[in-house]
Amino acid sequence: MKNFIGGFNDRGEPVEITFARMQAAAADWIITPSTPQGPAQLLKAARDMFCLGLYSYELIACSASWSITAVEAALKLRLDAGSKPFQKLVTLAIEQELIDAYLGEVLDAGRQIRNNFVHEGRQPVWTLGMAGSAIGTSFKVVAQLYPAATPDEHIPEP
Repeated sequence: MKNFIGGFNDRGEPVEITFARMQAAAADWIITPSTPQGPAQLLKAARDMFCLGLYSYELIACSASWSITAVEAALKLRLDAGSKPFQKLVTLAIEQELIDAYLGEVLDAGRQIRNNFVHEGRQPVWTLGMAGSAIGTSFKVVAQLYPAATPDEHIPEP
């Protein structure tokens, strides 16, 4: 399997993907210390599944779905919104200026893809690059909802 993660050697030839390269590709997906335990665990599992997708391609779509579920969980907690559906959470987050309208559209597209996968069993067929972008966006959204504390703030251990 060769694609964006393996990169190219100095002769311009594709480099094989390895588990270490998959981990390196996911290394920028940060979970802030202020992220609540539930969404943080979902994000960690999404990162792990993405890397394990090298061995079982189906885990790539599972990883993307899990990362979108982490965004939903993070929004519910941040908005103290209980059991409101994801679509309503996105609307509330826009209204409260936690996210902008463009990001709201991106999240709604992710929600629809996740729902097609989970509720209808239609697994998306993505390249690692496409999945990596979607998963990375989920990590960024959760980090935006729960930014890292400034040095003078104390974050209790989970």
